[in-house]
Amino acid sequence: MKLSRFNLWVKDYPKKDEYLLFNSRTQALIKINQELKHILDNLKDSASHSYPSRIEENIKALKVNGIIVEDEKDEEKKIENFFQQLKYDNSVLPFEVTILTTYSCNFKCVYCFEESVKDSVFLDKDDSDLIIKWIINQAEKKQVKNIFLVYYGGEPLLNVWPIYNISWHLKQWADSNGVTFGFGMITNGSLINPELIDKLLTVGLKELRISVDGYRQEHNKKRPFTNGKPTFDIIIDNIKRVIDKVRVGIMGNFDRENYESIFKFLDYLDNEGLLHKFEKINFSPLMPRLGKKSNPGKIELGGCLSFFEKDGLFKEVIAIKKDLIRRGFHNVDVGLAVNACSLIMKDAGVTIDPKGIIYKCNSLVGYPEFSVGNVRNNDFNSKLEEFLNIDAWNKCPPDCPYIPMCQGGCRFFSYLENKNFNSQSCKKEYLDLISPELIKMEYEKLIKG
Repeated sequence: MKLSRFNLWVKDYPKKDEYLLFNSRTQALIKINQELKHILDNLKDSASHSYPSRIEENIKALKVNGIIVEDEKDEEKKIENFFQQLKYDNSVLPFEVTILTTYSCNFKCVYCFEESVKDSVFLDKDDSDLIIKWIINQAEKKQVKNIFLVYYGGEPLLNVWPIYNISWHLKQWADSNGVTFGFGMITNGSLINPELIDKLLTVGLKELRISVDGYRQEHNKKRPFTNGKPTFDIIIDNIKRVIDKVRVGIMGNFDRENYESIFKFLDYLDNEGLLHKFEKINFSPLMPRLGKKSNPGKIELGGCLSFFEKDGLFKEVIAIKKDLIRRGFHNVDVGLAVNACSLIMKDAGVTIDPKGIIYKCNSLVGYPEFSVGNVRNNDFNSKLEEFLNIDAWNKCPPDCPYIPMCQGGCRFFSYLENKNFNSQSCKKEYLDLISPELIKMEYEKLIKG
């Protein structure tokens, strides 16, 4: 017997001489006392030791949860199986397809990752019909039991007809074949209204994810209309009109400029009686983007990768999550989950752009050289296999406890940093700093839950 190499410890929490023990492979979180900690510290020397029944029960539970493993080979086999399941087992997740109805947008967000590929391209009837056929073909081939679509853009509601048409046809097919079907939308919220939501509910609408970047002034600075006019009050008014009809989540972005306004925004939602009506609320640091379409190898990072640096935004990430939990909002994405990267998972999901081009990562949309196929063909191209063959985690130090969570780092970040998808994009320094706080928050959620 030995301790798993994927264990993470938090000392003297929630009380002195108590420990939180989290396993990044199994996602098990357990609180132990000093007595059991001492036994685990001397596990190698106690293989034949006889313990009281309560200790034996504890050790048995730790084995079940992957905290204790038999030996090095046993754990090596487990992690290999773990990654193979993530990569090839289509029963792990529903078949999720993100569909861009247009690249156009009525906002001019200062950080838009699609800014360099935006143009007036709208998904038309011919390509909509091809998308329907492609999804049905893939669903039959994979024998999926659950299909979930996400409509995105640009602003997807600038081109509503394909949303209704695709969803209606797929719902009819799904209902006739015992398949669960639903869809959501990622929208800026400026075009939603009760009549539209009522219509889309009839063809499977389940949720809206609306982008709001803090309170009024800061949001309007980050996410104005294309003519420069403010958007905050329009979005909030629209949310109030539909939030009792459909699940609504808030997703926002922040940097140091608008960070403080997040708390003002949460105060505002609470005062308006809206906060606890949202299905989910999540704010993330601004992400990097590729360079101009004519030169995708050119990296435009700005200050966004500071999220992953020692003096970066991890403290702000923690503060926002803690504030949400303090307010009694318990559906908080703490961030300890396994990083199931769609780029290196065969059946995890795809993104289809308005031209019918298929991608495995939203951040690569608009760059056909990184596409994995087209809805005009039933098969993927060789790029998919190239992505699937990336096993960056094998290059990580074997004693790194974060391997199941990061799999060697984000492939998109790897391209940004190294101009290839195969290298590591190691953020261990960042994870060392943030993981203890995330584990504490997960524990607090569990005991309050």
